[in-house]
Amino acid sequence: MTRASLRGRLVRLDLAMAATVLAVSVLSTLALDRLGGAVGLILRENYASVVACQEMNEALERQDSGALFVASGRVDVGAPMLTDYRAKFEVALATEARNVTLPGEGELVRTVQEGYRDYVVMADRVLARPIEQRSTGYFGELLPRFQKLKAAIAVIRDANQRNMVAADAEARRIAQRTRSLSVLAAAIALLLTGWLTIRFPRVIVDPIDTFTDRARAIGEGRFETKLELPDLSELRGLADALNRMQDKLRLYRESSLGELLAARDLSRATVAAMTDPVIVFGGRGDILLTNEAAEAVFGLTPGDRDEQRRLGIEPPERILAARDRVLADDKPLLPDSLSEAMQWTAAGGAERFFLVRASPLHVEESAGRGVIVVAEDVTRYRRIDALKSDVVATVSHELKTPLTSLRLATHMLLEASEGLSDLQRELASTACEETERLQRTVEELLDLVRIEREAGELHRELVEPRALLAEVERAHRALAAEKRVALVVDPEEVAPVSLDVEQIHILLGNLVSNAIRHTEPGGTVRLFAQRDAADVVLGVRDDGEGIAEEHLPHVFERHWTGAEPAQLRGRHGLGLAIAREIAERHGGNLEVTSQLGEGSTFTLRLPA
Repeated sequence: MTRASLRGRLVRLDLAMAATVLAVSVLSTLALDRLGGAVGLILRENYASVVACQEMNEALERQDSGALFVASGRVDVGAPMLTDYRAKFEVALATEARNVTLPGEGELVRTVQEGYRDYVVMADRVLARPIEQRSTGYFGELLPRFQKLKAAIAVIRDANQRNMVAADAEARRIAQRTRSLSVLAAAIALLLTGWLTIRFPRVIVDPIDTFTDRARAIGEGRFETKLELPDLSELRGLADALNRMQDKLRLYRESSLGELLAARDLSRATVAAMTDPVIVFGGRGDILLTNEAAEAVFGLTPGDRDEQRRLGIEPPERILAARDRVLADDKPLLPDSLSEAMQWTAAGGAERFFLVRASPLHVEESAGRGVIVVAEDVTRYRRIDALKSDVVATVSHELKTPLTSLRLATHMLLEASEGLSDLQRELASTACEETERLQRTVEELLDLVRIEREAGELHRELVEPRALLAEVERAHRALAAEKRVALVVDPEEVAPVSLDVEQIHILLGNLVSNAIRHTEPGGTVRLFAQRDAADVVLGVRDDGEGIAEEHLPHVFERHWTGAEPAQLRGRHGLGLAIAREIAERHGGNLEVTSQLGEGSTFTLRLPA
């Protein structure tokens, strides 16, 4: 009697499924080609014009601001703005002129070109007048031309946007037809799949389920029942093999050797089941055991250390360093943060990050010691962290320009405050202080992002502490003079110390700027360096308002606002938190001592 062949049935099933997939793929490809053409039309014809109009509009507004500055007497601020943004406007206008795609758009572009030439000529004429006549000329002659030109640019932009909306509607119609075709193809595939679902279990899946149940029973140690032999020739051979394996396992389990080997297999199965790379080293550094992830990522397999070196098989340096440290100290090695992640470039060029953890293995004395190393894949978390830093950096950078303009405007308002009432002067002064505080916060955010991006990468060099303090003093001399505070560097000489100059400069800069802001006019801020036992001490001391003792534990917390007395306002936030982070990365610590009314001393201790 000829038995049915599983291979023949599977071939027929594969052919039917392949035909269905091919039909769906052809329909989807044709629809996507049409949809891509519609989207490409939007990008090719209109998007570049909209962007150019936005750039022209922004450059024109900046020129108007520059003209206003010049008209108000601030030529040093306004003249560079006019020069820079005229060039940018002309570049954007040339881009739009090369990208005329709509009926009537060329005439609109020529209108903008003529209007801009007229605006530039009038701007030069008005701003060349005596200062007392510039304001009248600006509002009477220059501002109307600016508004008219801006309106003409808006007409071009709106026309292109309307065309983009129309092209988008066409893309939506194509997408709707694509969805309809996809639903039809999916319905056909579902009907075919339903039919196969009904047929497949009776012929193939039911016997396989029986084999699976029997295999589970064998894995649990139940060897009593044997499988019935099915009709399919391939499955019949498999059932016979399972029955014979069951008989052998029953005999194997009855021996003590079987129990020992089962324990070994369990430990290996545990390692193999881990999704992160796992490497087990012996006391001599030989690789005793690896899992599939370690082999796939690092190309590591068990073997003698010297033999693998001859074959060019070498674990990454960070894994070797972790192994050697654990063998030397006999203590676990556990990383503290993502900044300690190891960067690894895979065979395909993909960049991945791993946190390397290592622990000692204590076995019987005759077997010696070992180390187990686990490389946890943290690539996704590193990317999330990098994205967070990019968002903070972008937002902070975008805030710098408007804050600078606000700060300049409030300063100018205070300088010309004769016509203001006391309340108006007070409000202007408060606005100036708050703008400066926001600007400091933005700078601190940018410092924080830069430090986080360089996490774990200290660029150390030997530096003389007094020279470093002198450089910090020079950077803050203007701020101290504005506050009428004496800024002094103690003359004591200290031997050079190894540190990251840029990061320590940020730390000391935060301390000095805080000290100046919280010291009354006529006070003194002192920078000092000294040697204390095995440490090098850098410090900033002021005779300002001081900090209450109960608030000292909170000054290094980010954005702490509890109680927030007057002597803490502006001193806490990101600056001191960043300073402590830098100190800890250098293996040191940052301390503070203070008394109300007598001043504060911030001390940085670094290992010599």
